[in-house]
Amino acid sequence: MRYAQRVIRQWNLPGLLLIPTIVTLTLVVRAPAATASVGEISQPARPPIPPPLSETSAYVKQFEETSYYLEDVAFVTTDVGWAVGQVHWDATQKRYAGTIVKTVDGGETWVLQDAGVNEPLRGLCFLDGEQGWAVGANGTILHTTDSGSHWSKQAVDTTDDFRGVVFVDANSGWATSIRDIHRNERTGEADDWQGSIWHTSDGGQSWVRQTLPESASLLNGVDFADERHGFAVGIKRVGQDGSGPQHSAVVYRTIDGGQTWAEAYDPGLAMTLTGIEFVDAVNGWAVGFITNSGIEGGSVIHTSDGGETWERQDAGGFGRLLRAVQFIDQERGYIVGADYMGAWGPPVYRTVDGGKTWTEIRMARHENDGLSGVAVVGDRVIAVGEHDYVIKSDRAWDSCEPATSGPQTPPPSPCYDCDCLFRQFFVNIHYKLQDVFFLDEMQGWVVGSRSFGVSISGQVVLHTADGGATWETQYEDASPLDSLWSIYRLNGVYFSDAQTGWAVGRAQSFVGDQRWDFRGAILHTTDGGKRWEQQGMELYADWALEFFAVQFLDSQNGWALAESRFPERTVFVAHTTDGGNRWDWVDTGVEGSLGVGYEYVMGDLDFTDEQHGLVVGGLGKVIRTDDGGGHWAQQEVDCGYPSCNYALYALDMINGQRGGIAGQEYFSTSNGGSRWSMQDLPFSVDLFDIKFVDTEQGWMVGDHGVVLHTEDGGDSWSLAQSGLLDPLFGVCFVNPQHGWFIGDYGTIVSYASSQVPTGTVPLLSPIWRPGQSVSSGLNAGIQIIYVP
Repeated sequence: MRYAQRVIRQWNLPGLLLIPTIVTLTLVVRAPAATASVGEISQPARPPIPPPLSETSAYVKQFEETSYYLEDVAFVTTDVGWAVGQVHWDATQKRYAGTIVKTVDGGETWVLQDAGVNEPLRGLCFLDGEQGWAVGANGTILHTTDSGSHWSKQAVDTTDDFRGVVFVDANSGWATSIRDIHRNERTGEADDWQGSIWHTSDGGQSWVRQTLPESASLLNGVDFADERHGFAVGIKRVGQDGSGPQHSAVVYRTIDGGQTWAEAYDPGLAMTLTGIEFVDAVNGWAVGFITNSGIEGGSVIHTSDGGETWERQDAGGFGRLLRAVQFIDQERGYIVGADYMGAWGPPVYRTVDGGKTWTEIRMARHENDGLSGVAVVGDRVIAVGEHDYVIKSDRAWDSCEPATSGPQTPPPSPCYDCDCLFRQFFVNIHYKLQDVFFLDEMQGWVVGSRSFGVSISGQVVLHTADGGATWETQYEDASPLDSLWSIYRLNGVYFSDAQTGWAVGRAQSFVGDQRWDFRGAILHTTDGGKRWEQQGMELYADWALEFFAVQFLDSQNGWALAESRFPERTVFVAHTTDGGNRWDWVDTGVEGSLGVGYEYVMGDLDFTDEQHGLVVGGLGKVIRTDDGGGHWAQQEVDCGYPSCNYALYALDMINGQRGGIAGQEYFSTSNGGSRWSMQDLPFSVDLFDIKFVDTEQGWMVGDHGVVLHTEDGGDSWSLAQSGLLDPLFGVCFVNPQHGWFIGDYGTIVSYASSQVPTGTVPLLSPIWRPGQSVSSGLNAGIQIIYVP
């Protein structure tokens, strides 16, 4: 499965499990709200809650961004609404908590409410500004009568995962749920479920399971037009073959309040239905996604006779996961969803003729976060989704032309694919932390990037003076222009003492007319980070610079590794002998580049003294100097093949002779770096950083929260049971007993123990990686199987 793993990283298909066969390639798709289960490569959407550590665990999470992975939204007026979602990190309590947020200004700002549970929440329904219900995992049904100021848990005799909820008045309500009944023998993934529909006639004081056909498998949305006429959608069990249980799309209907449920739509179509919307007892729509690439057409169905007959409409299609639909009358409605294989963001469709025609609206700004819930009130539409991505329009039914400019305003900009109708924004700040440096057990710095808007990020430096118990922002900077082409981030940090330090990265602003402003790739502080100033402006010409790593041998003599220096075709490093007052380029004379791609920091350097240094990066490139940078030579990298085109991310030398390289593989040397040999590890995963504490103790971190530990100088590595699931990009230890791990989503974790518990590798990340658009190379031989 090694090759499949690399393909999935390139495609970034969240929650997809590749199972190559002779005829087809099977992809297991995980719905964003469900509980994760272990799979070979799948990356479920966030969370479930990461497995708890024991009270005596050596690992303590000190920091993580607050992110609302929102699953459903309900508005009672144009301004007042609520949303629910997956658990989020509570920075105050330092634990994961249930997510319910409220807005009173039309979605511009959201305030967290106390859910009282730490379960993922999937469905939401409000009758008015006071009374509402939220449902979620592990038999969770919550109720409020005071606009969400207080939520109480209602009793229900099940631990099923609830997915949808609807009330027609203060007493009568229904909810859908599922439970696993079968798991794939090879992957451990759930591949069949038993669906249920629950009913209350007393506002939720008691819930009763209603009778469904036995084949009901995975149920999602539910909607009622009145007390008698209701519909639920999902998939039904249709058989079994060598790959496991088989399913097809289904709509269940009741005309007696749920006393009896029958199939209203069963075309035998390889499609999963996720959302349902009825504006009255006869006019309704259901949406979902096609699970086999050989099926053409849309993934929307419509009825105008109360579910007696259904017709498919054109919106959606293979690869487009439609999740939610809402109409305000028989003609006007919106659909939202996710598209992890496309480059244009989440699918958003609009109709003004009941779905006879659907117009796709392109989101101008996105990071490939999907949308899961939509609310339409009058001329306002708001949709919420993963990574607290929110889109909003107050021109829900306008033509796709720019708003007319007045006499004192500039002319309107073009409106490409209706993108001028919507704004996109995040509810919270998001972090991607790249490097960590501690001087001792108290003083430490972390650098990376933080969001300043959708697709807009900036540099950030965090600092702690108490070992990470508290962190403060020392520095942040973003492009002065709101440009999608501007790139700001920090990749490396180094301090020579408590006051003197450097941070390196990239800072380029697109100023228009094919012109760029380059600055801030090297930052310097002389007061412990209270103030940071630019260095290295003399290194710039008319091209962008990105520095991957920085190291100082003392307060004066330092090196920095650049991604590339065009138009030369050789590797360059920057060098200073006066603390950075002046930096000079050093041409290694070695052909090639150390930068490949953009997503990961791919390069590192390590000088063991003033004369001996190593630089690694790119695809299998290692170069060395033995005379302080006067001469450089490429070193041998042995992987058992003629060419070793493995990505190399980080380097650390134990002493002048022994050291290791972390990358797509692990390489070690015992002769000062002249020859590097690939060493087998117990699994295959990208490793992003490495740190040796002494001649025996060392650590590596990587994708999926992997933490590796060695007690024999890297001859063998064991998996540490850290409980971490997010990608880790940096590691720093001040002694064998005390260190820190940092990574994506603002993860900062401290380790303090003389013993390292070992266990199985955590393969899943509670947050899948948004923002990597991919090209669809899919063909008709690909099948998608739904996993909740």
